[in-house]
Amino acid sequence: MITFDNNVSDYLKFFWHTIPHLQAPVLMKIHSISKVLALPLIVAALAILYYTWNTSQRLSVYIFIPVILLVVLYVFHGPLDHGWLKKFPVPLDPKLGEWLSRYFRPYAEMQELERQSFDQRMMLYLDGRLFQSVGSEMREVPEDIKCMVAAHGVHMTSNYKDYLIGEYDRVFLYKHPFPTPNHPFLHTVEVNHEDGVIILSLEQLTKAVLYPSDYFNIGYYAYGLAFMDVHKQIAFPDCQNTWMKIEDITGWSREKITGVTGMEVMDLTAVHISVFFTHKAQYRSVLPSLATAWDKIFPASS
Repeated sequence: MITFDNNVSDYLKFFWHTIPHLQAPVLMKIHSISKVLALPLIVAALAILYYTWNTSQRLSVYIFIPVILLVVLYVFHGPLDHGWLKKFPVPLDPKLGEWLSRYFRPYAEMQELERQSFDQRMMLYLDGRLFQSVGSEMREVPEDIKCMVAAHGVHMTSNYKDYLIGEYDRVFLYKHPFPTPNHPFLHTVEVNHEDGVIILSLEQLTKAVLYPSDYFNIGYYAYGLAFMDVHKQIAFPDCQNTWMKIEDITGWSREKITGVTGMEVMDLTAVHISVFFTHKAQYRSVLPSLATAWDKIFPASS
């Protein structure tokens, strides 16, 4: 049995010399390295208080060292934990993988290596972004709901290093259509570029995921808006005056799509992005030149 003889420094030395030699499977089970790092600092602070209380040694001044380090850990725990998970990725919950295989068509069509990359990016996205339930039934968002929403952004950016899509770090989810200060009427999708917020109605998004041929996908639309805002350097194709082409591809009139979103004015380029991801074969048949342009922007989605 390992003992430390009540010596805090021995504990710290043991901790720091042990971590680098742990096997990868062990490291991959650590979800939050900041909490692991905080443990010896808490022990050190308690030990200093104990020694100060029970001995004549004046060690209380040293308590500022672990306290300051704990504050630093608290402030930077997000980037620290995210960087750790990038180096030692936590496997995707098998239940989430099963859900994706059953209901998220692009995932079901991926090869094994593509799925592994998708799974890792999915876990990192879920760790790096806040999902908040909004409305009268505010509660913690279930992991499968987070996964359903995040899958659109992860899939869209599968060929980009920035799978987090810039500073869009919060996803607000309503159960039904909602009003907001910027749009004080019922709608189902909104992207606030200034605050980095994506807002969605789960009712409409769930229908689009389960029945992609029947419902316009507001998830791809929202992430498309965020993607275009982050990647302003990309020359996106000119999609003006193509609502009739969208109807030829999907069978949905402009009125039907705007009825789904609740927005009379929509970004037509983002509409094209959504339709490109959900109706690829029809899109390439009706708009081959635009499809080629989208293939260059989203090559991994073809």
